[in-house]
Amino acid sequence: MRGNRLSAALVGAAILVTATVWAKKPWEQPFTEWNKKDAIKVLSDSPWADTHIRRRSFAGRGSGLRGEKEVFDTFIVRFFSALPIREAYVRVVQIDNDYDELNDAQRAAFDERFAPALNRDFGEEIMVSMDFQTNDQQQGLEMQRILRVNTVAFFRQSAFLISDRMGRVDLAGYYPPAPDGTGAKFIFPRQIDGQPVVSDDDKEVKFEINIPDFPRVLVTMKVKNMTYKGKLEI
Repeated sequence: MRGNRLSAALVGAAILVTATVWAKKPWEQPFTEWNKKDAIKVLSDSPWADTHIRRRSFAGRGSGLRGEKEVFDTFIVRFFSALPIREAYVRVVQIDNDYDELNDAQRAAFDERFAPALNRDFGEEIMVSMDFQTNDQQQGLEMQRILRVNTVAFFRQSAFLISDRMGRVDLAGYYPPAPDGTGAKFIFPRQIDGQPVVSDDDKEVKFEINIPDFPRVLVTMKVKNMTYKGKLEI
């Protein structure tokens, strides 16, 4: 994946996709049949992903990167350990590389390269990713700095998973944004004292993050909608 360019392209497309009224749910079809808009829908506005956009003025500080007078701060939160999210990332890369036009040998090589992303076992952890883009260059650089230089100790005070039965679950690990453009990763335990943090008995699961000088982000997902191929994916 092409790192920051992929991340920025997905966020930009997500803003348009989230404003679209959909007659179908892409995740009800095999991911190999998704077009790019379908994949971005899964990555930005689905049972496993949500987009938050904060609009504000520049208040006399000049204009945005392209002369805009209004700021768009965009947060996209994804349950990255959920299979459909990883399938959507792979499908975007497939489409960008004309996968459907490749011969059998070329497809096999591509599939082998991306098999680890699709087949990774998240049996012990829940991974939540967060992407951030803005047309306020100063804010963008500050967020990049915060996400890259801080560690799990810092984010334990600000990032939480919340389930109906377990309440607020503390952060177990953190990975800064990687070159592959998949955002910062927040790791939570999948079980506590032998009990699942999120199960079919829960109505909702939430991800909350509070970063100083940035808006609070609270994502709420309906657990019953997170079933994929007959299994709860989270």
